[in-house]
Amino acid sequence: VRDIILSISSGINAEYGDTEMVDSITSAMVRNTSVTKLEMCNCGVVDANIEGFITMLRSNKTLTSLSLETNKIAGKFLVELIKCLDTNETIKELRIANQKCLQYYSTGVGDEMAIAKALDKNSSLCKFSLNWKNGGSRNTADRIIMRNNDLARKKRRGLA
Repeated sequence: VRDIILSISSGINAEYGDTEMVDSITSAMVRNTSVTKLEMCNCGVVDANIEGFITMLRSNKTLTSLSLETNKIAGKFLVELIKCLDTNETIKELRIANQKCLQYYSTGVGDEMAIAKALDKNSSLCKFSLNWKNGGSRNTADRIIMRNNDLARKKRRGLA
């Protein structure tokens, strides 16, 4: 198995989140050496689950793509998730767009600036999605992703 794709139809209660199920998946992924793509879109992933994803991203050396789109993750927890990528050299794609936090916005300007700053410390991420509200942060992130794509291209051609 190379790809794991879960959604609300996979039996996870996306309305309230099944933190135990999500934590079980992230715990298993810490030791996994074959899965390269994990998609948990609309699975009810909440702030309480982020520590498991951080541990997973720090430990797992085979995962190249992670999608957590359309969940309920607040901006400050997205920042922490991005910060952990400073030591991860295998992740190439991260999708965290369309977070639905009911009591507050998923990201604010401060969170977006912190995300852009944290992205700068990673050189392997080549695809990144987030619903940006701040144009300056979006431009900074776009430049960082372009830099990372240039580095990846140079590695493929043997120039770096």
